[in-house]
Amino acid sequence: MTATLSFRPLMVATLAVAVLASSGCSWVRSKWGNEAEYQASRQNQPLEVPPGLDVPSTAGAITIPAASPSAPRAAVATGVPSATEAQTVAGIDAFTLADSVASSWRRIGIALGKIEGASIGERAQLLNSYEVSYKGVTVLVRAEAADGQTRVVALGPDGQPVRSGVATELLALLKARLG
Repeated sequence: MTATLSFRPLMVATLAVAVLASSGCSWVRSKWGNEAEYQASRQNQPLEVPPGLDVPSTAGAITIPAASPSAPRAAVATGVPSATEAQTVAGIDAFTLADSVASSWRRIGIALGKIEGASIGERAQLLNSYEVSYKGVTVLVRAEAADGQTRVVALGPDGQPVRSGVATELLALLKARLG
């Protein structure tokens, strides 16, 4: 009987401590401040960027010149251009061959090897492409399937089709070689 009597006060004391501990949160909260003071603290201020570190304006960074509506888009000779004609050939951004992609890829490689000033770097048959350097510019000449034919395009370093410059001249020469 003495064992049960000594156990009961211990159980009552443990229960009393648990009740006081769970209700004590409101006492602690009122002593340490309220929610409004926490929200007003300096650590919750929004981040301020110093004036000298702002991003510069890019509004006038890229200007696209106006094209005259009467300018020809692409003028390409039908035969193989001579060395003097190659300098005056206008560029094109793409052309189509009536052939399979695999056959066109082989024909493009042969034709690129015959264009003066063009040098083939890497060949990727799985991608149907050639890395070509021409007049100091490196482009990726690629053959793509298009409605049972092959579309030939030049891609820039960003992977986007090139629509002006030396790459379009190269495509015009390539088209003239392939017929």
